[in-house]
Amino acid sequence: MALLKGKRVSRALTVVIVIGVCLGGVSLVNAAGIQSWGSDAEGCVSGTPGGNDFVAISGGAHHSLALQSDGSIVSWGNDAYNQVGHTPIDLGFEAIAAGQYHNLALTSDGSIIPWGADADGQVSGTPIDNGFAAVAAGRYHSLALKSDGSIVSWGNNDYGQVTGTPVGDGFVAIAADRSHSLALKPDGSIVAWGRDNNGQVGGAPSDTGYTMIAAGSWHSLALDTDGSIISWGEDTDGLISDTPDGNDFIAIAGGSHWSLALESDGTLVAWGNDSYSQLSDIPVGNEFIAIAAGANHGLALVPEPASLGLLSLGGLAVLRRRRSK
Repeated sequence: MALLKGKRVSRALTVVIVIGVCLGGVSLVNAAGIQSWGSDAEGCVSGTPGGNDFVAISGGAHHSLALQSDGSIVSWGNDAYNQVGHTPIDLGFEAIAAGQYHNLALTSDGSIIPWGADADGQVSGTPIDNGFAAVAAGRYHSLALKSDGSIVSWGNNDYGQVTGTPVGDGFVAIAADRSHSLALKPDGSIVAWGRDNNGQVGGAPSDTGYTMIAAGSWHSLALDTDGSIISWGEDTDGLISDTPDGNDFIAIAGGSHWSLALESDGTLVAWGNDSYSQLSDIPVGNEFIAIAAGANHGLALVPEPASLGLLSLGGLAVLRRRRSK
C-alpha cells in the first residue's frame, strides 16, 4: 500500500529512473483500464471502476484506490472507516497509497492528504508540511519520503514502526505493510524495521544492487538489477520457496499471504495462498503494464494500444517501451 509521485513523460524516451515506492502496490503509467480478481469482499472486484483513464492503482485490505489522469481519485470496497466515503474530490493529486483501513494521497506541492481509520494516529499524525516525494501505508502506521530522501513515519509504534525508522537522507524508495517497513538506498541496499516475527525484517538481504522493494503482511520482496526476485519472511503456502525463478521481472507486489509479479512481456505471475482465487483467477495475457496487491485481491492495468508503461511496485520506477509482439 504505497505511492509513486511521478511526472508525465515523452513517448520518445525509452528508459527513465525516478523515485518510487511500493507497499502492496502502486504504479504510475500512461492512461489505462483496471482489471481485478481474487476476493470480492465488500466489492473489491465487482466494484472496480470502468474506463481507461487510470494512471495509478493501490490495494488496501478490502478496498482499493485508483488515480485518474486529471489527478482525481476513485475508491471502492470496504468503507467501515470512511476509507472510501471520505475520498477527497479534488483534482491534481499525483500519488496514492492504500493501507489496511486508511489512505494517503500526495498533492502537486508534496503535501499529504490522509483519510480513513485513525485509531493509532495514522491519519491525524500526518505531517502538515510539504516537500514529500513518496508515501506508503501499513496496517496502522504510515510513512513518507521527503525530497531530500529522509523518511518520516507516524501512527502505531508497537513494534518500532515509528521509532525504528532509519535516520539520514538519500533514501530513494519506501514500502510498508502490516507492521513493518522497508527503505531502499541509492546503492540498492535495503533497510528494514518493525515487527520481525517471521523474519520479514531480519531476513532482509545484506548485499546491494536491488531496484525495487515490496512488503506483504509477514513477508518482503525485492527485485534485483538482473530482473530476478528475492523474498524473505513467512514461507506459509510457499510465499518464499515458490518465488519464481528467472530474471525477466520488472515489478513486484506483496499481499496478505501471496505475492504478485510482472514480467517484461506483460505477463502476470502469482504465488502463495490461493484461498480467494488470487492465484487461480489471475488474468491471462501479456498486455499488463502495472500491478498492485491488496490483502486477498489483485489489480492490474491494461493500457491503450501502443502505450508506454512506467512501472513502480516497490522501489525505483522504470519507464520501459513495450516489446513488439
